[in-house]
Amino acid sequence: MDTSIEPHHIYHTYMVDAKIRLLTAEKIVASKTPISGYGSLDAEFCLLQIRRIVESITFGAMTRERGRYSALHLIQQAENPRAKGSPTSDWKASEILKRLVEISPHVLPIPVRDEPTQTALGIFHFDRKDIEVNHARLIEFYKRAGGFLHAQNPLVSDFVHRLNEQRKAYDGMPKELAGILDFLRKLLWKHVAITLEFEEGTDPRTSDSPKFAWIVDFMTNNDHQVSIQLAEST
Repeated sequence: MDTSIEPHHIYHTYMVDAKIRLLTAEKIVASKTPISGYGSLDAEFCLLQIRRIVESITFGAMTRERGRYSALHLIQQAENPRAKGSPTSDWKASEILKRLVEISPHVLPIPVRDEPTQTALGIFHFDRKDIEVNHARLIEFYKRAGGFLHAQNPLVSDFVHRLNEQRKAYDGMPKELAGILDFLRKLLWKHVAITLEFEEGTDPRTSDSPKFAWIVDFMTNNDHQVSIQLAEST
């Protein structure tokens, strides 16, 4: 990771990318007729955007906890010398998310309601939205989307069955996509991203006090702007 770039700038880039993909996929799903001319192609395009949004969430979290994440990698390689890879070569969001939840209970975005309450001079409290957020659900979306990225292998014994099952899945895809995109909107549109304190040489799996919090707001549907406010976490 380029340490000359502030982490919140990198996080901002991922969130702008996620917003663009979210708005574009929502537009396609809301269309009464396939924009590409084929419902299956529209669905595959939206699934790719969902997969990329999950990756933006994942790499954004890795950016915030880069010290802890790198330290966990070293521990895992010491525990299993046959383990391969490094923090800089990790790319599979499903595997990265499993590592991230080991190092922080706040690694995922915390969706909050629009208006904070002021509890004291200069201190604001954001109420969480009432939605369940966990890494398993994001991994589910990631893998579901990945299942439509490739053509079926014709040499498998149940090729025809797999092809028919995939075609059936396309029939219910608009409703499924709308549900996934609605969840991602609620998760990301206004959220808090927390980074924990970490002292090099300590066990990254041991939780610590929050170091800082970023208040992220996607604001309006009319543009690709994303606001990030840097705040001390109390």
